Amino acid sequence: MKSFDGEAFGKEVVAVVKDYLERNLSPLAARIEQLEARLQLLEGQAKSRPVIRVAARSGPAT
Repeated sequence: MKSFDGEAFGKEVVAVVKDYLERNLSPLAARIEQLEARLQLLEGQAKSRPVIRVAARSGPAT
C-alpha cells in the first residue's frame, strides 16, 4: 500500500486552485482594465471643458 504524500497533495491542490482562479478572474481583470481606461478618457474630457461660473444674486428672492 502506498503511503500518503501530503506535500504532493498540497502542490496538486494549490495548482488546481490557481488554475480555477486564473480562469475565473482573468475576465474580471480585463473588464477592470477597460473601465479604468474609459474612466481616464472621461476624466481627460472633463478637464478640457471650460468651467462657467454664474454669480448668485444677493437680493431677496421674488
